[in-house]
Amino acid sequence: MVAAFNLGVWRQALLPHGALYRWEGDQGRSGSGFVVLDSSAETVRPADPQGQPVGGLTADLRTSDVSGSSAGVDRASFTQVVAAILRARAKSGEWPETAHAYFG
Repeated sequence: MVAAFNLGVWRQALLPHGALYRWEGDQGRSGSGFVVLDSSAETVRPADPQGQPVGGLTADLRTSDVSGSSAGVDRASFTQVVAAILRARAKSGEWPETAHAYFG
């Protein structure tokens, strides 16, 4: 049986070329972190709380490819965060303020 997973994603700041998002899995019990969305490059990368990319893990929003790695970043959680942001954008047509998701 696969355990359910709740994901909360909140926009922390607007940046010159995108946005910084904070995320928490299961209210922080299943991980937390930040991602930076670069709308000009159409990428999402793990980030520090100031919005600086961490490592080389990158999701290309044009191709849906995820490549590279970032020390200490869970690739599956990162991919779920990216998917939640993209689903929220598909609903509104805008980069979302929040992008919560439930995986069951």
